[in-house]
Amino acid sequence: MKLYKYDTHVHTREGSACADFSGREQARLYKKLGYDGIIITDHFYNGNTAVSRKLSWEQWVNGFMKGYEEALKEGNEIGLSVFFGWEESIKGMDFLIYGLGKQWLLENRDILYLDLQTHYQKIKESGGFVVHAHPYRNRRLLTDLKPVPELADAVEIMNGGNKEALFNQLGEEYAAKWEKPVTGGSDAHHKRDRHGGILVAAPFESIQDYMAVVEERKIEEIIPFAVK
Repeated sequence: MKLYKYDTHVHTREGSACADFSGREQARLYKKLGYDGIIITDHFYNGNTAVSRKLSWEQWVNGFMKGYEEALKEGNEIGLSVFFGWEESIKGMDFLIYGLGKQWLLENRDILYLDLQTHYQKIKESGGFVVHAHPYRNRRLLTDLKPVPELADAVEIMNGGNKEALFNQLGEEYAAKWEKPVTGGSDAHHKRDRHGGILVAAPFESIQDYMAVVEERKIEEIIPFAVK
């Protein structure tokens, strides 16, 4: 049976200050690596964004979307599916937001000022999906993480940016304890990052297809990373 390969956590230099690969470059690289699609998840306003916060909200959103839009253009030309999300940072925790787009961002600037619970409620009421990203990165003890299973729809248990196997292992244990759906992604910022993601039985036509396959626990395989 043919399986389709997607990376669910990809950054671009247009949107993420810590990335040095453009949206178009990411699309070309993933096509070369044999992927069927990627999800661009640049760092949001409250995180390590590459877009100046001195801009008006409309200008900021337009700048923030550029990495995704450039990746999408390139993907359309070379036959790679490209979808949109973002990585939100709240109180030291990171969350991947899927299912909402540019117009929603333009109309919801108040998302910047919400506490974690209200933020989650607003995302859900709007049809979005929240994944707790790399919950245990740089956190060696269970007591270091405040559990928020009720404020995330799934947990990223395999992340290429985790340099020690322990971080992914603890994320998997966290998801198992709270019986949360799981997913994985590369957290790619650079050309030489380790590339992983997920394998699924059917291609994605929309970001909602990804959300559904996670929620329904239909990922065929989460690609592992060889780490110490």
